[in-house]
Amino acid sequence: MKTTPKYLAAAAAAGLLLATLLPPPAPLRAHDGEDHGGGAQPSAAVARPDEVSLPKESQYLFGVRTTLAAYADTYSRRTLYGTVSAAAGGEGRVVVPQAGRLVSLAARVGQAVRAGQPLAVVEQTLDATQQIGFSTERANAQAELRAAQQDYVRLQTIADIAARKDVVAAELRLRQARQNAGIQNGQGRQRRVSITSPISGTVDVFSLAVGQQVSQGDELFRVLNPGKLRVTADVFAQDLASITPGARFRVEGLQGQAGGAPARLVVFSNVVNPVNQARQLILELDAAAGPQFRAGQAVSVQVLGPSGSGQKQLVVPTAALTDLGGKPVVFVHGAPEQFRIRYVQTGPSNGAQTVLLGGDVNENDRVVTVGTYQLKSIYLNQ
Repeated sequence: MKTTPKYLAAAAAAGLLLATLLPPPAPLRAHDGEDHGGGAQPSAAVARPDEVSLPKESQYLFGVRTTLAAYADTYSRRTLYGTVSAAAGGEGRVVVPQAGRLVSLAARVGQAVRAGQPLAVVEQTLDATQQIGFSTERANAQAELRAAQQDYVRLQTIADIAARKDVVAAELRLRQARQNAGIQNGQGRQRRVSITSPISGTVDVFSLAVGQQVSQGDELFRVLNPGKLRVTADVFAQDLASITPGARFRVEGLQGQAGGAPARLVVFSNVVNPVNQARQLILELDAAAGPQFRAGQAVSVQVLGPSGSGQKQLVVPTAALTDLGGKPVVFVHGAPEQFRIRYVQTGPSNGAQTVLLGGDVNENDRVVTVGTYQLKSIYLNQ
């Protein structure tokens, strides 16, 4: 069958019309999960730049823990460091008044004693020269006493013919001789000195034995009263503002022991230590706090603001803070498997809690306290 020119012209006109009206052909695109050629690339879901996704199983594996951000007066706390020592009347040191030998020991380590209670007896020891001199003086006193007695007896037998003044002189001489002899005899007994406790308390550790030689000025015992302790703390320039008339103080140990005890301000010295430029703060512990602390122990002093004063501020556990690019951040747990990064501005900290001065964190936001390292690592690698 032959095609006439009339039909060819009509077909060409129809093709030109379709080419003008139809849009140009689009390139082929692959659907997700399908392969339509080597040049096609699968599309990926775009994660938010401030989020970290972590499935529940991984949260359990990493041990992720959270807590609520809350308002508190932690901002008013300052931590100082000091040393416990005995307060006035809290320590008594017993020293040897004279060189001698320990002839009696009535004290035991850890024994509770009263003020004035005898603890030991020390007998004075004399060298050869002192012993000779003492023996000579005692012999002379005894000889004088015998001579005075004989003279007095002789004059009494002839009292009717003897002069009255001679009789009186003999009687005075006898009295003086007896007194001198008594002094010499008493010196032997006075060579033993009783050592007593200066305060009521507990006898500290000592190492003494009966018969031991001691020198003048040696410390024999130390009696401690655990109910009379004080704390000396250094206050530096950045903490001076916290020491106000209404400030409260709490003493805590540095070795992890539980508890603590309130303390009373004794004096805040105006003298500056030339070595570290600090001022000394002297506190006195309550008597009930004695069993918790010992003299020489290093402690921390929490300086608290007046009760009920000041405006509360938002705080989070210090463990919740980490950094990204040198800036502090926290991870806020929003959706069950989503954690959002929040940049914050930190304020004062007492070690356990830190004040947030700024940032997109609100009260009752659940911040991550355990597992921040794993979340940070996932965020940096996603």
